Amino acid sequence: MRILHPFRYERPKSLDEALAILEKHGAKAAPLAGGTDLIVNMKHRSMLQLVPGAGTAQAQWKSAARVPAMERPEVVVSLSSLAELRGIRKGDGKLRVGPLVAMAELSRSRDLLPEAGALSDAAGIMGSPLVRNRATVGGNLMNARPAADTAIAILALGARLELASRAQRRWEDASAFFTGPGRTVRKPEELLVAVEMPIGPCEGSAYVRMGVRRQLEIAIVSAAAWIRLSRDRSTIADARIALGAVGPTPILAPHAAGMLAGKAGGPERFAEAARTARGEARPIDDFRGSAAYRLDLVEALVTRALEKALARARGEGAP
Repeated sequence: MRILHPFRYERPKSLDEALAILEKHGAKAAPLAGGTDLIVNMKHRSMLQLVPGAGTAQAQWKSAARVPAMERPEVVVSLSSLAELRGIRKGDGKLRVGPLVAMAELSRSRDLLPEAGALSDAAGIMGSPLVRNRATVGGNLMNARPAADTAIAILALGARLELASRAQRRWEDASAFFTGPGRTVRKPEELLVAVEMPIGPCEGSAYVRMGVRRQLEIAIVSAAAWIRLSRDRSTIADARIALGAVGPTPILAPHAAGMLAGKAGGPERFAEAARTARGEARPIDDFRGSAAYRLDLVEALVTRALEKALARARGEGAP
């Protein structure tokens, strides 16, 4: 049985109180939302990390760098009482999602379709039903893994993320938010307080992934696509394509997406864009798949994501 290390537990009643705690303790504090990542990482131990002077597992074995490092926060700050960080609101051309919204709620929300269907898809495929009832979109984003399902979705959706501290509030584009595996632009005294996406008519998006299993699996490759059609729905006015698990962070494929603007969607056009997306991916070999296999998957998954996004933009078929 893995035992948690001693730590101080705080449960602030307001956002201001939570931010004051983070300001006081800085990097020694860890925000707790659903806990499906944080608690696991706090329990993660390797013998080398526990033996004084032995160094870290990462220093001994390259493969250990792919395992989340053991986290030992001195203060755990529960966000469970912060109602202002919950809820899904749609209006004025924007979709605003609170970081404490659980994956299960996201996957069931009709407010996300068809424009932000990619986020619904990503939430509905993450983990297991039990995990989805606890895991939050904010936690998944702050975990910042290259294969984080909702991270790839919000990247395709052109999202912005609002960070708050006691001193200020600021917005960061999703395209600049992730800086490396497990790393973001968030400062220790800040909290993610909202995820906001622009939405409009004639839009559709979708997220797909490939793993060894359907659930409780990290994607070998994932892809999300967003499409906005012209008013008569005859051509693609704009598009975005995002890829997961093929780089150190979730990445956009701007050249592939740029090929679609002003063109009619269809199998040949999407296959051409998927081949271009393949050239924008930078996968590695690891125990879950080779780089060559991942490149083949990029082509297949980008095509599927585009086809599903187009159908949603047209209002065709099942959501």
